[in-house]
Amino acid sequence: MVNPSPSSAAFDRQARMVDLIDRLAAREGYTQSHLDGVTLMRSNRPLERIAALYEPSIVIVAQGRKRGFHGGQTYVYDAQHYLVLAVPLPFEIETEASPQEPMLGIALRIDPTMTAELALAVDEGRPHSATAPHTLYATPIDERIADATVRLLEALSDPTEARLLGPGVVRELTFRVLASEQ
Repeated sequence: MVNPSPSSAAFDRQARMVDLIDRLAAREGYTQSHLDGVTLMRSNRPLERIAALYEPSIVIVAQGRKRGFHGGQTYVYDAQHYLVLAVPLPFEIETEASPQEPMLGIALRIDPTMTAELALAVDEGRPHSATAPHTLYATPIDERIADATVRLLEALSDPTEARLLGPGVVRELTFRVLASEQ
């Protein structure tokens, strides 16, 4: 058996994410999943720049593209980049999507208690950085974050799996983001 190339594996993961979100978020807008704090997003059309208030969250877009604007900076989050907001922020967003290729994504509300616990554990094993952590950033999705996202979406497809397995995958995703380059 031949192992797929990294780009083939990444393409398969993204296609799986698109398929799962497409089924879980059949209607346009925001869809609450079977797991508290996890919301699915779908837009079948482009949306012009509008004001929004984002709560602390990790936003992963499987298809389409979103742009966020804050403090003179532009943050692009798409199939290759996820967005993290560490604090509630007023933000302007625009969405690239079409009926043929809707914007499909998932947002995980950051649990401050779990995040603090994980951050302390991550910090114990690392030298202290001289730079302050960012409150908002977009960063490339790595293989481990993509794999965990697929596992979370698969768990959300079944209420029992969402309840029993989902919280562990959300914890893993939070850890992966905290341990990432940002």
